[in-house]
Amino acid sequence: MAMTNYYGHDPITETTLVSLQQLEIRLRLPRNAQDVQLVHWNKYKLEQYGIRQQAMTKWAEGDGTAFYRTILKGEEARIRYLQYTFQYEIDGETVWLSGDGVQAANMMKGSYSFSYAGDRDIVSKPEWINSRVWYQIFPERFCNGDASINPEGTEPWGSEPTRDNFMGGDLRGMIDKLDYLSSLGINALYLNPIFTSRSNHKYDTVDYFEIDPQFGTAQDLRELVSECHKRDIKVVLDLVFNHCGYYHPYFQDVVQRGESSVYKDWFYINEYPVVRSEERYDSVGYYQWMPKLRTSNPEVKQFVFDIVSFWQKETGIDGWRIDVADEVEISFLRELKSYVKTVNPNAFIIAEIWYDAKALMMSGGVDSVMNYELRTILFDYVLDRSITLQQFHGRLIRLAHRYSLAELHQMFNLLGSHDTERILTRCGEREEDLLLLLAIQFVFPGNPVVYYGDELGMTGENDPGCRGSMPWDTVAPELPLLRQMQQWIARKTSDSILQQGELELVYAEGYELYAIKRRLEDHTVTLLLNFSLERAELDTVLPVFGIGPDELADGYATIADRPAEIGPRQVLLFHNIR
Repeated sequence: MAMTNYYGHDPITETTLVSLQQLEIRLRLPRNAQDVQLVHWNKYKLEQYGIRQQAMTKWAEGDGTAFYRTILKGEEARIRYLQYTFQYEIDGETVWLSGDGVQAANMMKGSYSFSYAGDRDIVSKPEWINSRVWYQIFPERFCNGDASINPEGTEPWGSEPTRDNFMGGDLRGMIDKLDYLSSLGINALYLNPIFTSRSNHKYDTVDYFEIDPQFGTAQDLRELVSECHKRDIKVVLDLVFNHCGYYHPYFQDVVQRGESSVYKDWFYINEYPVVRSEERYDSVGYYQWMPKLRTSNPEVKQFVFDIVSFWQKETGIDGWRIDVADEVEISFLRELKSYVKTVNPNAFIIAEIWYDAKALMMSGGVDSVMNYELRTILFDYVLDRSITLQQFHGRLIRLAHRYSLAELHQMFNLLGSHDTERILTRCGEREEDLLLLLAIQFVFPGNPVVYYGDELGMTGENDPGCRGSMPWDTVAPELPLLRQMQQWIARKTSDSILQQGELELVYAEGYELYAIKRRLEDHTVTLLLNFSLERAELDTVLPVFGIGPDELADGYATIADRPAEIGPRQVLLFHNIR
């Protein structure tokens, strides 16, 4: 029985160890497959444990393919010496799938194998992560709390942002606005770089062991972290070690001393003497002001270890965001993560990567990634309509299938950042489109991220336009977008089904509606999205998307109160009430 190339099981990418005793296994089969079972046994204890079966859950269908997941729980304290195949019915026949292909009988020879659950192979999961909603702050533009430390030439708050100007944002300003952040409901902060540098963005570090004087002091950071922790807000800092600033003293030593510099092997020097250029030394994106550090050098490795150890111990921060992580050696990321966790086992590490991050996640070097891939899929359909809804569904499935649910639940799901245009600008200032995106962002597995000021409807093109100063004079409780954001944040931070529920994606041909379902035990939440400009009668569409007659629309007290329609470009959230 022939199978297309997209059917099957890859034991490398489609198995994920989620605990010492639990292995998530994923599978792709033809849509007409029935009664799909995982068949498994212990290689050395076949007689003791026997051959066992468990049903696999189909969570999506697309392009003729059905997608399945299951969590295998081992018989012992850790999974070891596991052998497995898959059994299913198709066209009236029972067949088995193994590493040797589709068979008419269950042949143990050729079965898939998983030999041993290693301690460090588990998906890293800080105990606090699933309930988080992040708020990203660009420190120079969030709030000026101490004008006495403004850099020379600071412009008035609200001036037009440029790549070079300063407006005086600082750590004291963040401390002053913690009540606002708590009222918004967020419970995790990611700060762009705060260490000493010459720029307003601080990605050109010149001293990793000092807070930039325009932001304050180490004591200010300690106070910020302490006050955040009192409010159950976690704090993650930007760690920029792929490169440093051109004026970092170690690189300047190479510029001045050339091949006699003790730091010459800290960098990728291609030609002496070293003068500012694109070719004489490696730099991030060929940007001359940011020479690349050589992390294979043991001295550089220890230098980075010293940085993370110092700030974690001094301030109690909760983790790091790794800048341009895809340009850093994966072997070094694994070493760094191991070291960070020795200082704080519950620290969290987020990687910046703009494309498929499966290899990086599988490497064990990070806990999470900035999910720009999800952002691209959402924009391609919801905003640009450059793909069909069927293509959108297929791409969303493939994204969700590559990762285990444990990995998906801790993804850093963003709509905008300091490196993109403002989300409302990207939406053409159509707030109804932004509300569609917000609904998906908060219901899809992962940690939603709010870029500072997006809750107030800030606009601006990409750098420098997206880095404007926070318009504090516009904050008002009655702002519709702010209220919507608060409601979604409250749902995410309080509802366990949005934090750890299973995922189901539902597409129906002929409709411009779509459903995202989350399940946890006997509880189901369904997000129904209407992407069309037409109203749709619920009595007609609910059965199509598997929404039961006893499921209650969010915000309505009884089934009788439930609306009869879903409006154009609108969403409804349904809860089963069993």
